Amino acid sequence: MSIRIIQAGETPEPVPQAVAAAPVAAQTVPAAAPPAAPTPSESILRAAPGRKTAVITVPSGRSFTVRRLGALDRMNAARAIGSELVTNALWANYALVACSITAIDGQVHGMPSSQMQIEAIVHRVGDDFEDLTELMREALSEPEAAPFDGAAVKN
Repeated sequence: MSIRIIQAGETPEPVPQAVAAAPVAAQTVPAAAPPAAPTPSESILRAAPGRKTAVITVPSGRSFTVRRLGALDRMNAARAIGSELVTNALWANYALVACSITAIDGQVHGMPSSQMQIEAIVHRVGDDFEDLTELMREALSEPEAAPFDGAAVKN
């Protein structure tokens, strides 16, 4: 199990997928392409302050890329949850965690916009949901401020 915090403008590294059981002679390693210059849009996004993002590996070995939801994200999540289920605390908590997941095992997906999409993400996470929730809380929480020491401040 591991957590890697992604800094603003940094893109998460793809999670290596298991290599299919093919003969060794049939497996080829693609040549690494030279890094392309960032587009103007990418430059603007890299310069903007980003929300905290982390790649979390749970004990089962699966990898999840998660991000802290901003105000607009939470508003859109509430719309996707729907007025009937937004008051159901258990369902809403699962849904907010699902809306925070941006990739599962390196497969990127967008923010869910319906109850069916939220349920699909929760289904894909499966039994790893409890471990993921605990590690997300640890990875995305704000560090506590140091206690004020009045003796250290002197005029």
